[in-house]
Amino acid sequence: MKFRIITNNPELRMRRSWKQAKYFSLFLVMLCLITGGAWFVLNSGYYRLANVEINDLTTLGKGEVVSTTYQILDRGGWRPWGNDNLVFIDTEKLSSSLKDELFAESVAVDKVYPNILRLMIEERQRSVVMSSQGQYLQIDTQGMVAGYAEGKAKEDVDARLADKSLADPKTPPLIICDLPELAAAGYQVTDSEFVKKWLEAYKALNDAGLKFRYFRLSSPSSDLLKVVTDGGYEVYYDLKTPLNGQIEVYKKFVASKPKDLKIHEYIDIRIPGKVYLK
Repeated sequence: MKFRIITNNPELRMRRSWKQAKYFSLFLVMLCLITGGAWFVLNSGYYRLANVEINDLTTLGKGEVVSTTYQILDRGGWRPWGNDNLVFIDTEKLSSSLKDELFAESVAVDKVYPNILRLMIEERQRSVVMSSQGQYLQIDTQGMVAGYAEGKAKEDVDARLADKSLADPKTPPLIICDLPELAAAGYQVTDSEFVKKWLEAYKALNDAGLKFRYFRLSSPSSDLLKVVTDGGYEVYYDLKTPLNGQIEVYKKFVASKPKDLKIHEYIDIRIPGKVYLK
């Protein structure tokens, strides 16, 4: 049989009370440390973004990149600790948004504590040259005339139009398309969506190793992209559908066509599973 011993010893009660007070005091100290640490991280400004470091760029301006970065962060909605607290910045989400808005090939975002964002940007072509009514217009990603092709850019256009050189991924796409009037800087040719389609098509064709000189469009809003090849004939692509599948159809056709088959004007590969030529 077990017995419970009950004592009314004042000294024992004092020891218990002292131990409880000791643990409670320790709890309060820990709570203050946690609260203070949280406040320091969230609101002290120590982790507030102070600098955006960017690698060397060719076509993008660093000011544009920094401005776009802050704009994306500000769209994140209100937070008690601010949108530019480095601890809470989602680098993957920011990377994806920067890639889309800057029309970059890739963007890597790293945090350098306490307050630096480091961006590594791989650029892609961000402008096209349009030959219209004797003008060589440089068009930016917003579809607006930014100026005229001059110097080396003009020499490249002349060489391609004279069938002396091919398209190169390091040079802007050349598009033959007559606008309804002469254009000056600030003239809106088309919207950004079409410019991005042209740039993506240019990259896809170059990545596939195809030899071509320039594009031809009936109008800036046309979804029919005519690609003038090194053989002089045109290949018709549909900009409304992914180009990779159409490119594969074209490559297979060229690889398997009889040697005596002559293409005089064009190859139309816009309809899946069919090839038309003239």
